[in-house]
Amino acid sequence: MDELRIAVVGAGRMGLTHAENLAHRVRQARLVAVTTSSAERAEAVRRRCGGVPVYNTLDRLIESESLEAVIISSSTSAHVENVEQCAAAGLHILCEKPLGLTLEGCDSAVTSANSAGIKLMMGHTRRFDAGYEEAKRLIVAGAIGQPVLYRSLSGDDAPPPPAFADLEVSGGLILDSMYHDIYLGRWLLDDEIIRVYGEGDALIDEDVGSVGDVDNAIVSARFAGGPMGTLSASRTTRYGHDLRSEVIGDEGAVQVGRLRKTPVRWLDKTGSHHDAIFTTPERMGDAFVTMLQSFVDCVMDDTNPPVSSRDGLATLAVAIAARQSIQTGVPVEITGRKN
Repeated sequence: MDELRIAVVGAGRMGLTHAENLAHRVRQARLVAVTTSSAERAEAVRRRCGGVPVYNTLDRLIESESLEAVIISSSTSAHVENVEQCAAAGLHILCEKPLGLTLEGCDSAVTSANSAGIKLMMGHTRRFDAGYEEAKRLIVAGAIGQPVLYRSLSGDDAPPPPAFADLEVSGGLILDSMYHDIYLGRWLLDDEIIRVYGEGDALIDEDVGSVGDVDNAIVSARFAGGPMGTLSASRTTRYGHDLRSEVIGDEGAVQVGRLRKTPVRWLDKTGSHHDAIFTTPERMGDAFVTMLQSFVDCVMDDTNPPVSSRDGLATLAVAIAARQSIQTGVPVEITGRKN
């Protein structure tokens, strides 16, 4: 193949970002079509992606287009069904995280992909960010010695609508947001989390609480090799989209994260000021392109996906345990989901 014919399933914030990147920024990729049931999002797709066809269902897309691969960016609650349908059609898949809301559902999706002989890659975007890649390189090189402590924060400036926060739709704050911090910890330390204890509450947004979710949470984690971790997630960092991680070793530390959008700071008599990043596409723009390019390359070169479904399953197992700990108030052990 000279190019990979790809469609994007779902045109929300992430789906539209993926579609635009495929249309303009990813080598050997051809954006063939997008699915969305929203007329407004369909118009945005056509405007930003060069007038590609937009279908209102996945069925119509598969029936109408000749494809080799899909990017699944639909609601998390639809991921398993979408993966199974696309696998049955023989399409290689990059699925946004998490793969599903339950481990049983994820197992079913993985089985369908394996049976179809297609590639299934997880959309773990932050591990493709240049800052996190450099942090990983430094840790592997021994620059900070033996890792002993992992700390992370994922902060969004405003809570999502209750329809999204619903645990049956997105999995809530832990499965949707803290999931990132969990997979980064596992990847950076090359170790599994074996125990978690969490605290969380709807401290600010009553609407989020009304659907069973929390808007702020902290989870303590223990890794199999000994290191400890503190993971924080918030929907109320009003000052911007705050993503930070740190690994402390016995000989040093590595820190990743930036809030400033432009490298400018201005000062006046009231103090020091700078702008801020407020959206994931702003902060992770290059990482999205790198992730999509990695997916295209692994299909074109017939290599293993850099982020496997096993990574997704192991991360989801920890996220589910963390949410369970928050709900029950007791530590939860994680077993049976090793890479």
